[in-house]
Amino acid sequence: MQFVNTKSNKVSLVFILLLCAVIIGGANSCLASENQLTVSPHQAYQAYEYALEYVNNEVAYLYGGRISVEQYLTELAKGREPGVDIGVDASALIVNSYRNVISDIRFWFDDAKTTTVSDATSKILAEYNSYPLTQSEIVPGDLIFFKNTAGNITGAAIFSHIQGDVIHFITASANAGRVVLTNARLKGKYWANSFAGFGRLTCPINR
Repeated sequence: MQFVNTKSNKVSLVFILLLCAVIIGGANSCLASENQLTVSPHQAYQAYEYALEYVNNEVAYLYGGRISVEQYLTELAKGREPGVDIGVDASALIVNSYRNVISDIRFWFDDAKTTTVSDATSKILAEYNSYPLTQSEIVPGDLIFFKNTAGNITGAAIFSHIQGDVIHFITASANAGRVVLTNARLKGKYWANSFAGFGRLTCPINR
């Protein structure tokens, strides 16, 4: 790429420096685009690290459970029953992991992006609060969406890494009964039938 003159060269340099500052900046800075923010790779990684805390503490799966790791451990110490009284589901794992990074995060609730909510299902995250990525673009903390045979979004996970033809991700698993770091073969039948897409989280600019 060639710069036309010294002035444009300086402007471009300033823009690049500002962009880098946003990407590697603090936990409450996102990349802005029109009326929404897109999380940076650094923020995605921070969310991934928090999601690992769910794994390390063996937080139980609970459909509709919206509990944070800290709340889970507190309630567990009080004698609450994992998977019955306390736990988390797949979408809450994502919401809470990103809320740990962006404390006041909200989510779009409609395609017109006129309504925001404080929580989100996997379907809402996929349809209104992410933009699609290719496999070569994803970083730890980005999102993976799953579908049923009808093509409807039924689950979500947090991407970890790819090793050979195996993809690793964190999700709240009903089968395992807890949050797990699990994997699937990219060329396997499960992946072919269930994979709905990769995405990077976006959120309203006016939170």
